[in-house]
Amino acid sequence: MIVRLLLVVLVMLNLSAAAWWLFHRDPAASPAATTSTIPALKLVDAAHAPSAVAEAASPVIPADAVCASFGPFADAATTEQARQQLRTQAIRVDARQVAQAGRGYDVILAATDGTPGAGVLERLKAAGVKDMFAIRDGADAGGVALGHFGSQEGAQRRLAELQGKGFQPRIRPAGQAAFWLDVVAANGFDPVAMRTAVHAAHGERVSCPAASG
Repeated sequence: MIVRLLLVVLVMLNLSAAAWWLFHRDPAASPAATTSTIPALKLVDAAHAPSAVAEAASPVIPADAVCASFGPFADAATTEQARQQLRTQAIRVDARQVAQAGRGYDVILAATDGTPGAGVLERLKAAGVKDMFAIRDGADAGGVALGHFGSQEGAQRRLAELQGKGFQPRIRPAGQAAFWLDVVAANGFDPVAMRTAVHAAHGERVSCPAASG
């Protein structure tokens, strides 16, 4: 009887041990708190963020700078073309507009392909055109003036007459605004050579603004 009881107890102990090994789970260890070495991201207010593009600093005018004015140019397109060419050799190029006194309308035949005014005059004379003279100064230098008219109708009649003879002049309001380019360049800049290069009637040295740097 005692032996049987001991056997029952022993079996129960073995079953208990087997169940413990079968179903036992170690409690998960609490993960150790780690400190990240990566800095946390911060949102930046766009209104207070530094600008990605720095403002261009004003060019410094050297003490020995050469300053000159070129013009007059008849229109904005011609002025911009000359400005782009001057910028290749200048520190700064500023455009300004000057109103010219005058009334009425002028009929102008511009020089083509650099043809001098004298050559154009010969062609006009051969066609029987009168009342003309060569333009030697200004934005239309090299062309021919074919009359000044107090009304646009008179200028249109003259234009039609010349077109009938095979010429293509244009009507220009007298007293229209002219454009000038003021240049600041380094020492050695040649205003005379650049006047020819940009087809300006005038190009002379002028006093520079107060030098800095």
